[in-house]
Formats: sequence, C-alpha cells, structure tokens
Amino acid sequence: MRPSLSRFALTSLASAIIFPALASAAAAPGDAPTSRIDRITLSAGGMAEIHRQAQVDGPATLSIETPLRQVDDILKSLLVTDPAGGVAGLTLDGLSPVEETFARLPFTAEQMGSVPHLANALAGTRVRATSGGRAVEGVVLGVANPDAESQPGTDGNPPPLPVLSVLADNGSIQVLRLGGDTVLDIRDEAMRTRLREAAAVRGRARADDVRRIGVELPGTTARTVELAYVVAAPVWKTAYRLLTEADGKVRLQAWAVLENATGEDWDRVHVTLSSGAPVMLSQRLHQRYWHERPDIPVQVGATAPPRVDDTRARGGMGAAGAPARMARPAPAPVMAEAAMAPPPPAPSASAQAADAQEGDTVVSFALPQPVTLPAGQTLSVPFIDQSVPGERLSVFQPERGRVHPVAAVMLENATATSLPAGILTVYDTTGAHAGDAQLAGIPAGESRLASFAEDRKVTITTDTTPEERVSDVRIAEGVLQANRLLRRKTTYTIQGAADAPRVVVIEHPRRSGWKFASLAATSETPTHHRLRAEVPAGGTATLEAVAERTEATTLALVSAEPDVLMRWSGAASDDATRKTLTALAEARRALAQAQARVDESEAQLDEAAADQARVRENLGAVPADSALGQRYLKMLEDEETRIAELREARTGAVAERDRLRKSLAEQIHTPSAAQ
Repeated sequence: MRPSLSRFALTSLASAIIFPALASAAAAPGDAPTSRIDRITLSAGGMAEIHRQAQVDGPATLSIETPLRQVDDILKSLLVTDPAGGVAGLTLDGLSPVEETFARLPFTAEQMGSVPHLANALAGTRVRATSGGRAVEGVVLGVANPDAESQPGTDGNPPPLPVLSVLADNGSIQVLRLGGDTVLDIRDEAMRTRLREAAAVRGRARADDVRRIGVELPGTTARTVELAYVVAAPVWKTAYRLLTEADGKVRLQAWAVLENATGEDWDRVHVTLSSGAPVMLSQRLHQRYWHERPDIPVQVGATAPPRVDDTRARGGMGAAGAPARMARPAPAPVMAEAAMAPPPPAPSASAQAADAQEGDTVVSFALPQPVTLPAGQTLSVPFIDQSVPGERLSVFQPERGRVHPVAAVMLENATATSLPAGILTVYDTTGAHAGDAQLAGIPAGESRLASFAEDRKVTITTDTTPEERVSDVRIAEGVLQANRLLRRKTTYTIQGAADAPRVVVIEHPRRSGWKFASLAATSETPTHHRLRAEVPAGGTATLEAVAERTEATTLALVSAEPDVLMRWSGAASDDATRKTLTALAEARRALAQAQARVDESEAQLDEAAADQARVRENLGAVPADSALGQRYLKMLEDEETRIAELREARTGAVAERDRLRKSLAEQIHTPSAAQ
C-alpha cells in the first residue's frame, strides 16, 4: 500500500486542540505508543526539522513529549505519514491545564491536598469515612473547622479535630472526627473519575514546560508511522582551521558546533546541517484569541412605518556575477622557513567527510555517522576537510589609518558546494597559531579574503594629490558653459619585508561617479579596486591610482559678478573667449558703479525730502512774519532748489545705468560673445 501523506493546515491543527477530560478517544498516557527521533536537519536560520518514527498496530494515539516552547511550531508545521491512511486529529493540554480542569470541578487543586477541605468541598456527594475505629456513610453535609489541623493546641491540650457531618440513609445525621488515620471513600463513580483526572492533570502540571501531544491514527494494520515538524533550535556554528601548504594550496578543515535542545536524548540520530537564509516565521497558535463582539442595546417599541411607495416604477426591477578573481601568478612563500626545520606533524583528518549537497538557496551537509547526544549537551564534529587553492597576501586598507598591511589568505572555494560563514583559525607552515579571521560564506568557485594578522614587516605610505582643470569654456545665449576636470592621483610607496618577498594588494576605495585607472589594477569589489604588486625581500615598489571626474558648470552672464567673470576669463582656453569675458567683466563693473550712483542719488533725495518736511512743519508752528518764520521760509526755498538738483542728478544716473545695462545685454547677446 502506498503511504499517504496527511498535511495539517494551520487552521485545522489549531481547531484540533481539546482538553484531556473531553478526549474520549485518547488513550491513557501509559498505553500510547511513543516515537523516537531518527533524523534531524539543523538550519543556520535557527530551526530544526525533526523526523520521528513509531511502530503502531491498529488504531492508536501516538504520543509526543515536547517542551511547551515548541508547541506553536509543531502546530504550524507537523506532517504525518501513515501508510494506513489519514490522520484523525491532534490533542494536547491547553496553556493552563490545571486552571481549566479545576474550573469544572467543585474543589480546587489546593483542597485536594487536605482530606477535611476536600470532604467539605464534596458536600452533596455520597462517601464512607473511617477514623479512630469509627465509620460513617452518607451524603456529605459539610466539615466543621476544616482548618483545625493547622491550628496549635492551647493550655497543653492537643489541637481540635475537623468534624465531618453526613446524612445517613435512615435520615439521621452522623458526625466523625477526622484524625490522622482518616480514610475517605467516595462512593460516587463519576466523582471518583473526575478526581482521578484532576490528580493526573495536577501531576503533569508539576512540569508545566512540557506538553504531551497525542496524534490520533485510525488505521487498522501494523505499520511504521513517520512524523516531521520544524521547531526553533540554536543556530549551529562553523569553526574553520586553515593550515598553509606548498604549491599555492591550503588545507581547510571545518568543524560544526551544535547543541541538542530538543528536550530529549539523541540515540543514533542522523544529523544534517543546512546552511542558508530561509524565512522563519512564528505564530502563537497555542494561545487563545477571543473575538470582541460589540454590545448592542435591546430594541423595544414599534418600528417606524415604511416609506410610502407613491411613484410608478420604470422598466424592470433593478436587481524580480561572481566578482572577478585576482590573477594569481606563482604564489609567494607563506612564511620564511626556519633553516632545516622539520615539517610539523599534520593534524588528524576527519573520520569521514560529510555528504554535501547544493540546493537552490541552501547547502546541506549530512554527517556520515549517526549522533548520540544527551539532551542539553554540545557536540563539535568536522564535516569538511579538503585542500583548496590559497595564496598568502599582505592587504593594505587605507581606511584603517595604519601604515602596515594585514596578513591575509585569498581562499578559492574549489569544493563542489558553498562554504558557510564562520570563524577561521590560521596556522602557519610551522604549525604555530598565526591569527584568527572572520570568513564570509563562499559560493562554489568564488574567492574571499581572510585577514588574520597585521604584517608589521611591510610599511606603506600614501600620498594623494588633488587637481582641478577647467576646459571647454564657451558662451552661448547669455550663458557661460564650462567643464571642470577633477583629478585625484594617489601614490602608494611600499617598503617590503627584509627577510622574505611579499605579494601586496592595495584595496583602493571606489568613488561613485569617478573613472579609475591604474596599471596595477587586477580586480575590484563593490567597494574597492584591488592593486597588486610583488615586492622582493628588502625591496620597494610604487603603485599609482588615478580617479577622474568631469563636472559641467553653467553661469548666467547677466547676473555674474565682475570678479567671477574675471576668474573665468583666466580659465578660458582661447583668446576670443578670454577677451569677451574680460570685456563683460569691465562692462559689469561699470554697470555696478552706475547702479551705485543711482542708489546714492535716491538716498540723497530721500534725505532732502525728509528735511523739507521737517522745515515745513516748523514753519507752521510760528508766525510767518516773524524772524524765525522768515528764516524757515528761506530754508524751505533752499531745500526746494536742492531737491530739484538731486532729481536732475538722479535722472542722469538712471539714464546712464539704463544705457550701460542695455549695452551689457547687447554685448552678451552679440555673436562675438557666443564664441
């Protein structure tokens, strides 16, 4: 029979949650078949895909013990594969099983721990109680002083005892002191069942961070059932070891560090490590959400009469490239070897490399051996061990503000799959620790730099010279147009190591919108140009990099200041444009002087008018035939004469300004000014 795969949608899983007391089809926990983890895929996104297997015979409720924190993810992602057919549902306790269970019972969880309090809560229930050699049987009426057992005695007397009262079958009321040997026998079968359920729920609540999930399987044959779901898990980490080798090779060994946080022991579990960046979402499916309904008032009284239909109806009834790698000549020695030093012993190889598989968005590494790991423990295991192309470089990064480059290795991923990101520990050819690096993920066939130390034997100085030149100055339609050439020349002077040759790579920052040129350029990244130089032992080298940018400039000549025009005349490349700009600058200066004379005339005229108004006001305050009045009359006459002269001077200044303005406009738009 072909296995059928039952996929639980999010909504159907959420609706399958019922309380244990109401799950009549659920088997008792001790009778439910259990499953074991046989496969786990750990994702770099912080999730674990867990596969379980269980042997069932006939209809069964498959039990899963899981931490409470994983319940939401199981409700979201559970897949059930049952060869016998479908799946009936899934049951588990709610978020607060103790409160939910006792809300339906006449007693509380605290009263269950005390016989007097429990008996008092069971008023109306038929019981048989014995204590002190006596027995009573009947319907519980109540318990007097149920807290007596917690009260101290007085005057050397023992504490009082609670007293149970029952209504016997003959109608008599019987009492019984409840001592330490009290036995309470509940004769109501339904109440005994509810009490057992409450005790079981209370017992499970002592480990409230764990839930038992029951998967109901209605099949009728013996078979193997598989479960799969995705839950949150610690991110597995990659720690690399790199050992330099001869002939431009390095040995790269990757170790995975992972934790068992599933809440149960792993016994020979097949583990796969998945590296990628999948989208991970969560939702509180185990939480209850209540829809808030609006509260509307009760409608009373008669309804309003309908509108009278008093018109005739018309018509019918309206119904969304890998970066270039550096050319690599014969590799330089990784480090100067000690004379006649024996080679260090090679580190142990991994027992067996992981089976790597490249997907569209992720790469998976299946560990070759099953893993046995108790819950809560950490495991570190090698999963890659391979020689790959690698070249030792000294990389200079100007933005660091240092004069020494950093020692680095250019790694080429010659494996068949992408390498996950991780921390890298570098060992030199003598086996000594050389430094640590942060290694970004490397797709298959691409290269990355891993910088691990400062190379203080190499010194690099930087000299940057900015230049600016103006070219192609033209005048057209009253507008000056010119191009400015901005140029930055950077010179790197390298003083090599005295004891060994070096391959030096300069990471020159890229400037957006600038053209770059250098004879030493070999490759580039989105942020830098890479320049390369091979420096012999004790030698020097000089690298030059030039960045250029052309900017267009426009200037309206009619509003340009004389000094600005003179500066542009000095930048003009031809005599005709230079002469035109010089003439325009002189005309613009003459116009500015004429405007200054107009402004001065206006100011003098305003001042004379103010004086005239003051004299006229004073004249109105004294007799006209008085000496002072005669004096004011003389002053008024003089002001009139002065105002007339100022008006005449202003008229001349305005006329001169207008003439110069017109002349400047004609000069700007004449063909000779549009060279």
